[in-house]
Amino acid sequence: MRARFGIHRVCIFRRPLDYAAQNDGQGNFVAVSWDEAIADIASRIKETDPARVALFQDARATDQYYAQRFMNALGSANYYTDTVLTDMDILTGITNILGVYPAPHAEGSKYIVLLDKSYYEGVRPVETEEVIHVRENGGKVVAVDPRLPSVGTLADEWVCIRPGYELAFLLGVMGHLLNNDLYDKAFVEANGNGFDDFAKSVRGYDAAWASEKTGVPEAKIVEIAEDLAAAAPHCYVDMQWAGTVGSGYRNSAETVRCILLLNALLGNFNQEGGWVFPLSPWVDDSAFDPSVFKPVGYPQNYAIGAGMHPLAYMYANDCQAALTAAAEGALDVALFFGSNPLADYPQAAMTAEDAASIGFKVVVDCFMTETAKVADYVLPDVSYLERRGIVGTATAPMTVATLRNPVIEQVHPETKPTYQIVVDLAEACGLGEYFAFTLDKLNETYCAAYGVSYDTLKSDGLAPIPGCELEFGSVPMFTTKSGKIEFSCEAYAVGEMKAVPTWIEPAVTPADGSLRLITGDQIFQSKTYTTASDKLTQLAKDYEADRVWISSARAAELGIADGDVVELSNDNGSVQVKARVTGRIHPDAVYLPPHYGCASEEIRVAFGFGASHKALVTRQAEPESGAGMLQEVLVNVKKVGA
Repeated sequence: MRARFGIHRVCIFRRPLDYAAQNDGQGNFVAVSWDEAIADIASRIKETDPARVALFQDARATDQYYAQRFMNALGSANYYTDTVLTDMDILTGITNILGVYPAPHAEGSKYIVLLDKSYYEGVRPVETEEVIHVRENGGKVVAVDPRLPSVGTLADEWVCIRPGYELAFLLGVMGHLLNNDLYDKAFVEANGNGFDDFAKSVRGYDAAWASEKTGVPEAKIVEIAEDLAAAAPHCYVDMQWAGTVGSGYRNSAETVRCILLLNALLGNFNQEGGWVFPLSPWVDDSAFDPSVFKPVGYPQNYAIGAGMHPLAYMYANDCQAALTAAAEGALDVALFFGSNPLADYPQAAMTAEDAASIGFKVVVDCFMTETAKVADYVLPDVSYLERRGIVGTATAPMTVATLRNPVIEQVHPETKPTYQIVVDLAEACGLGEYFAFTLDKLNETYCAAYGVSYDTLKSDGLAPIPGCELEFGSVPMFTTKSGKIEFSCEAYAVGEMKAVPTWIEPAVTPADGSLRLITGDQIFQSKTYTTASDKLTQLAKDYEADRVWISSARAAELGIADGDVVELSNDNGSVQVKARVTGRIHPDAVYLPPHYGCASEEIRVAFGFGASHKALVTRQAEPESGAGMLQEVLVNVKKVGA
């Protein structure tokens, strides 16, 4: 295969990878054939103890089925996503408190509280439309957030809360509902477990107490609580996936639990405009013909880092713990599938050192990312526009089967989709018997289990699943230990937590001029993945979206004017970036977007633009759940040249 790396390496600046490349040991890459690359990678894996092999993948990847099946076949439990940095507390809370997954039914809502929406604004146009329609239909939307994000500007009102004190807000609202008999007694009595112990604990937190903690006026907390009660059950407090409620603070596990229980107090489960619990058929091993899909079983060993956190969601291995262990020599081989830890994991400098301790590294990606640059092999994946996915589901009052379909023909003939790379690697490792099926066969099996047409999915991208239309007013099937909503849950009686919700202080508090560093995806970006897009990064440049936000009051104290270059620093490192002086952020905080500061010259449009958020964030975890505590970070801010 003729490739354009090495001597003609400049080509990578303007286009995705379109050939396999091998590191020559001097930090340069030479082109190799697919056969040569796969054979060498497989030989490295086969000569290594499976317990010393790890695979890292983005939690949103559509090819997880293949990647995880490969690791299971290999006999390694070291399969990691970035869940501890996104949704760990949400998954833990839902599993223990409800046992069933909720979704908001915004279109019928009369009152919505958008809590901490600024961490993950999302890029779904339908979400924006839903917020607009609520207001058009006479409902009210309130954003409770330390920062007013783009989606928050669509709300009726922004309530600026002290960052890290969202838990206090929730406890104050629940305390007011309980102390004034404004909750749905019938629903709670019929569907709750341990409610008396819960109520005894939470009644002690009233609006006055919450106001002192959060900085939100007592009258406003009372107003929100009573407005929710008046709108119930056609209302909800939002729980944003991939947000700070899932991985932000020392008290995020408790915050998630209180979001779940506050919605339960409102009796809004399976109600129009409340939280719905969509029906979806369970597809287990019985749906798969064992003569085609050979049972793979599960590794006998535990994943590196497993068992460190007693409340952790059991299926979310700890990627941070894996890298810490790598620094101690625990990994010989690491595979990174669409994952860029050197840019997207906390404490970037430490992460780079940890990765350097791994003897052999392979990256599968579309671009020469920071992690790819230090790999031994880089294998070119197709882009998302060229990729065909695995049949999944999307939950709503009518649950549908979904399928990602290509929208353009494959541009570079030598690129391969992730699932095919996994199959090729499995065959070279002597594990091909576990992948003796095509992607079409896998999808046809899922379609048969769901009762939908594969042809319809390939044509339309979605299809309603028969028998999965929700009946409003029905009660979800709670798959918890008691079969009910766990208002008191013994699983939470670990560390500083108790069986019932209680107040837990954030880990750090700004003092001596320091500020809390908060972050959040912008509506047109996702992590650092999307900055490889020329158009999106140019948009960010045109609107100076890389700037750090600082409140007008705090900027005045520090002598900082809008547009000044400022330095943010702490023990982890320092960055310089222009300031955006604004009234849309709490005075205790500065906001730095997580997308910029690209250190890979090959991604030319993004290289050198903005500052690296992860250069300042500490690698740490909630002791109970293992969630990343990404916003328990303090920085000092000063004007450059002052």
